[in-house]
Amino acid sequence: MSIFSKDFIFLDQDLNSKEEVFEFIAQKAVNLGIGTEKNKIFDDLLARENEISTGLESNFAIPHAQSSAITKPALLFLSLKSGLDWQNFDDSKAKFIFCILLPKSGFEQNQVEILAKVARIILNPEIKEIILSKDENVIFNSISKFIFEKDQVENHETNSQKIPINAKKVVGITSCTVGIAHTYLAAEKLEMGLKQNGYIPKIETRGSVGPKNVLTKEDIEEAEFVIVASDLEIDSSIFDQKKVYFTSTKAAIHETEDVIQKAKKATILHNKQKKQTQNQENRTSIVKHIITGISYMIPYVVFGGIMIALSLGIGKAIYGNAEAAPKGDFLWWMLEIGVIAFKLMIGVLGGYIAYSIAGRAALAPGFIVATVGNTNDLFYGIGGISVQTPMGFIGAVIFGILVGYSVKYINSLKIQKSLSAILPIFVIPIGVSLFWSLIVIFLIGAPIGWVLDKLIAGLKHVFENKDGIGIGVAFLLGLLLGGMAGFDMGGPVNKVAFLTSTALVSTQVYEPMGMMAAAIPVAPIGMGITTLIWRRKFTKEEKSLGLSAIIMGFIGISEGAIPFAIADPKRVISANVIGSAVAGGLAGLLAVTNQAGHGGPIVAILGAVGSIKHGIGLGIAFFFLSVIVGSFTTALIYGLWKDRNFNIFSNLTRKNHKKGAK
Repeated sequence: MSIFSKDFIFLDQDLNSKEEVFEFIAQKAVNLGIGTEKNKIFDDLLARENEISTGLESNFAIPHAQSSAITKPALLFLSLKSGLDWQNFDDSKAKFIFCILLPKSGFEQNQVEILAKVARIILNPEIKEIILSKDENVIFNSISKFIFEKDQVENHETNSQKIPINAKKVVGITSCTVGIAHTYLAAEKLEMGLKQNGYIPKIETRGSVGPKNVLTKEDIEEAEFVIVASDLEIDSSIFDQKKVYFTSTKAAIHETEDVIQKAKKATILHNKQKKQTQNQENRTSIVKHIITGISYMIPYVVFGGIMIALSLGIGKAIYGNAEAAPKGDFLWWMLEIGVIAFKLMIGVLGGYIAYSIAGRAALAPGFIVATVGNTNDLFYGIGGISVQTPMGFIGAVIFGILVGYSVKYINSLKIQKSLSAILPIFVIPIGVSLFWSLIVIFLIGAPIGWVLDKLIAGLKHVFENKDGIGIGVAFLLGLLLGGMAGFDMGGPVNKVAFLTSTALVSTQVYEPMGMMAAAIPVAPIGMGITTLIWRRKFTKEEKSLGLSAIIMGFIGISEGAIPFAIADPKRVISANVIGSAVAGGLAGLLAVTNQAGHGGPIVAILGAVGSIKHGIGLGIAFFFLSVIVGSFTTALIYGLWKDRNFNIFSNLTRKNHKKGAK
C-alpha cells in the first residue's frame, strides 16, 4: 500500500470537533491497515495538537503524529461539511484536513520527505480550487502530483522573486516536535518573507529525515542575523556573537513579517541569553498546561458553588440564619451534590494538567494523585503534625505537572513493541499513580498541609478583622485581583487570579471570590455602556457589539470585551483594568463574598453572593454597587478617551489584512 491512495480520501465528512476528527482518523487508520491501536493513535494526535495548533490558513489544517501504533507512513485527506475552529492564524475555519501519520521507526527517508511537502501544498493557490471540485479522481491526481513530483512545490513562486545583487544573507534553523509539517512550512514562510525583504535566505530544516540544507561555518559568518524558529531545544553555540532571534515555528508561520523585523533588531547572542530564553519558553509551556486544567475544572467549580450557595442561602431563609437544611431535606441533598462536585474538581484539575502534558495515559494517574493530595486524613503525621487542610489546588497543580512529565518520559523510552501495549494499561496507571500517591501520603502531604493550615487561618483572621489592617488588606487584594481580571479578559493573568480565588473558596474563604465575581463582568459591561452613552462615537455594528458584551458580562463571560481590546488595546485595556480594580477593591472593602467559582450578576441572582459581616441582603446590594461603579468607571474612561473617528471594525479589518499578508 502506498503513502497516498484514493482509499485515503474522505470527502464531506460530518464531524463537529477536533476530537471527532481524530477519532475518525484513528479508526480509518486501523481499518486501512496502517495502524493497530485506535486509542493510541487518537492520543498521539491529540497530544501533538495540544503542543501547537496545526491550523494553518485558508481553511487548511495538517494534524500529524508519530505513533508506535502506526505501522506504515500515510497521508489522509478529509474535507468537512462545516468548518471547525482549529486556531487557524487567519481565523478561518478548518474544512480541509491533511493528516500525516508516521510510525516511530521502520520508514524510509524519502517517504518522510514526500510527506513533508504536504505542509507546503497550501502555499499553491491552485490546490484549494482543486479540492473544492469534490472530484475524487481530480483531487487524488493533483495531490499526488504536488507531493510526488520533485520540486513541484518547492519551486513555486521562487523564480518570481528578484533579489538584489548585493543582498545580505540571513540564516536560520527550523524544527518542530514531530519534524514534519511545521518544520518545513516555517522554513518555506521564512524564505519567502526574507526574499521579499531583499535578503538571501538559507534555512536549515531539522525534521524527521534529519538536517537538510545544513548551515556551514561560512554561511553563519556571512549572515546579517539569525532566526531560530524551533519548538525543541537547539544548541545555538554555533551562533555565538551573532545577532540571533529565538522564536517558535508557530510564530514563524503565523507572523513571518513580524519575526523578520524583530530579528533585524535582535541583540548579539551570549550563552546566558540563550539559557534565559529557554527558561522563559519552559515557563510558558507549564502555564499553558495549567490553564488547560483550569478550563476543564471550571464547570465543576460553577456547578458545585451554585449548588452549595443555593442550599445554604435558601436553607437560612427557611430554617433561620444559624441553621442549615436538616439531613434528608431536598436542600441537604443539593448541598451534598455540590460538595461532591468540589471534591471532584481537584482531581479534574490535576488530571487534565497531566493530560495536557502527556495525553490520555496521564489522565487517570493525575486525577488519582491530585485526589489523594486533597484527602488530608491519609497524610502521615510527620513529627506528630496534625493536618486539617488538604493540599487542594496546590497539590493538583504540583502533581498534575509531575505526573504529566513522568508519563511523558515513560512514553519516550524505547522498548520492545510487545511490551509497549502494557504501558498505558498497566505500568502507567498503576506504577505512576502508586508512586506519586505514596510520595504525597508519607513525605509531602503533611508539611504542605500544615503550611496551608497557617495560611488559611491567617487569611480568615484578616477578613474577620472589621477595621484597621483587615479592611486595608481586603481593599488592596480586591484592587489586585480586580485589575488582573480586567487585564486580559479570560487570558492567563485572569486565570491566575481566578484560580487563587477558587482555591480559597474550597477552604471556606469566600471574600476573594467575591472580589473576582464583581470584577469579572466590568470589562464587557463597561464597553457596552460606553457604546450606549457615547453613541455618536460608535457605528451601528459597534453598538450591536456593545449590546452583546453587556449580555455576556451579565452571565460572567469577560471575553465579550475582547473585540474592543484587540482593536484599541491601549485605551480599552487601561479602562478595563482601572474599572475592574475599582469593582474588586470596593467589593473587598464592603466584605462581599461569593461561594460559586464564577462571576457576574448571574451568581448573585442564583444566591451565591452574600456577606459574612453584613448578611445576604446587604452583601448582594454591595455586590451590585461594586459592579455598577466599576462598569461606569470603565465606561467613563474609555468614552472620554476614545477617538470619535476610530472605528473598531475597520481597524480589525486592517489588522487581519496585515496578518493575512504575512
